[in-house]
This record gives sequence, C-alpha cells and structure tokens, in this order.
Amino acid sequence: MAEPLGVALDLAAEIHRVTPGGDPAQDLAFMWDPMRRLVPFVARWIGTIDEDHRRYTTVASAGHDADGTSYMESEDLTELRKTTGLVGRRRPLRMQDAPPHWAQLPCWSEHWWPAGFREAVVAPIATRDGRHLGVLTLHTDSAGRPTAMGRDAVAVITHAIAAVLDPMNSLTGLARLVQGATAAVTVDRRGMLAPLPGMPRDPLLTGTPDVVTTAIDDLDDQVRHTSFLSPVPADGGQQRYVRITGLACPAGTPDDLVGLVVTSPPGDLRGLTLRELVVLGLVIEGYANQGIASRLSITARTAAAHLEHIRAKLGAPTRTAAAVLAMRGGLYIPYRLAETW
Repeated sequence: MAEPLGVALDLAAEIHRVTPGGDPAQDLAFMWDPMRRLVPFVARWIGTIDEDHRRYTTVASAGHDADGTSYMESEDLTELRKTTGLVGRRRPLRMQDAPPHWAQLPCWSEHWWPAGFREAVVAPIATRDGRHLGVLTLHTDSAGRPTAMGRDAVAVITHAIAAVLDPMNSLTGLARLVQGATAAVTVDRRGMLAPLPGMPRDPLLTGTPDVVTTAIDDLDDQVRHTSFLSPVPADGGQQRYVRITGLACPAGTPDDLVGLVVTSPPGDLRGLTLRELVVLGLVIEGYANQGIASRLSITARTAAAHLEHIRAKLGAPTRTAAAVLAMRGGLYIPYRLAETW
C-alpha cells in the first residue's frame, strides 16, 4: 500500500470515530498535522455552503489573511466554483489538473498568486447521496506539491469529513433516540419531506399529510417534542396504531428545517380503545363533555361514561389528571387523525 493512501485511511478512520460536539473546527483540529504529511500546505480552509448555494461559511482556516478568508466566503468565488464545475465534482482537483486558462482566473491572478501560493488541491465535500456540503482547500508554496498521490489521498479524507459536517447525521442520531424508531423524515418550512441517512421512510408519513402537520405544528422554542398515536389500516379488522413523535431540530441544523417526524411502535396502550384514545385527544384539545359528544355524534352521558372508563384505566382521579397523563405518555389520538380513518 502506498504511504499517502495508508496515512489517509488511518486518518479517515480517526475522523469517522469523531462524535460531533457542535464545533466542527474543534472536532477536526487533530487532523491537520497528519494531513500535512499528504499535502505540505501553507494555508488551509474548510467552508460549508449555505441553503441557497450562494456562499460559503468558514468552518476552519489558517494561513490566509482576513481578505483571503473573506474571498473564500464570497459570492464571487462561489459562482466561480459553480461555473468551473467544482461544486458538481466528486474528486479533488489540483491547478495542474485543470485547463491552462484556469491560471488566469481571478482567484489565482488577483488573490492566490500574489499571496505566494503556487499550487492547491480543492476537494468538494459531498455526502454519499450526492449532497454538496462544502469545500476543503489546501494551498502550497510549491508548484510541484501536492503530488497526484497526495491529491487522491485527500479524496479519502473528505468522505470522512462529510460525515462530521453533515447536519443530517446528527438528526439521524436524534431520531434514533426514540425507542424502537422505525422510520423518520425531516420537514422544512415549506412542508416538504426528506429522508434521513440510514432511516427508511414510512408510507404513513409520506402519504398522510395530517400526521406530519400534527406532529410539527406545536413545536417551538418551548415545546421541543410531541408524541401521539395514529391509527393505521390493518387486515382482518384488528385495529393497529403507530406512535408518532415530532422533534424540533437542534441548533446547528439548516435554518429551513422545522423538525423531524419519527414513527415507532405504540407501546402499552393501558387497555384504551380507539374511541377512548380519540376522547382523550378531544379532552387535551379543551373540549367539555358536550363538545366531545357533538364531535363524535354521541350523547353527553356516553362521553362521560367514556371518561370514567379512561380514568379507571389510567388510575387518574380527575379528567385533568387523565389528560396530563395522556399527553406525557402520548396516549391519545388527535381528532384530525381520527377523522382521517
């Protein structure tokens, strides 16, 4: 095995063991010394792209002055990266690999050459599913470095860096905190759904908009999660349920994401029937007996009887206590979902 590739594989393995701590620069600080064995850089920079793919934000930088770092983040250089095809690339690129006219590009003629840089390796940072996250750039002061082997070794490392920088990975970890999580999606401010890496999608989430909307409608800075039950179609006439959990996105995730919606097994229903779970949902929504009766087309006496059975099953002394227990345990069906089925 060639030495650069061996160094790169060892370093990539170390990066893969990183548990993101919220500060990527600190999480990745250990990698620069061993990376210098691959590319003897005099300046380094990692930046992540914004949601609109208009400009980059510096994650880690050294060796550039303030003007150089500002240029790295600029919309002008971002547009140049797009027009030269860098954003769509999957492999690192050196200047000597590029067409001759690239030496006349403003980034080199106006910025990097006057700063004393003579060569560079620019590596797109992309996820396995093709999402462009950012760019790693290493500048050298020698036209002969990095070598082709050093360039290819950097490709191995950028795959590992992507796993640290990808906000979806932390969201996947958050989703898996839900006991027995079986599927999950992210929801953005437009209501669009997207899968999470390593998590399947459930037709209940993609095909029943009210489920997702109900899960995220109440999420805010104070309410960080919701939990309730949704009935699902079942063969043989036996009623089935799925637990739906809505989770607010933590700090550091893209601004356009509102939250996650996760499915899991329903857990212990405490013997509550479909009708009783719906009644609990209406109590939580603030309906008195007459309102419950009107919604369900039953008498107020029948609604009261349902509540007596619910209190007995939950061991709750009052309807308010029953509602609190149901909310904490997610033991209810929102009325809008009961109507769906």
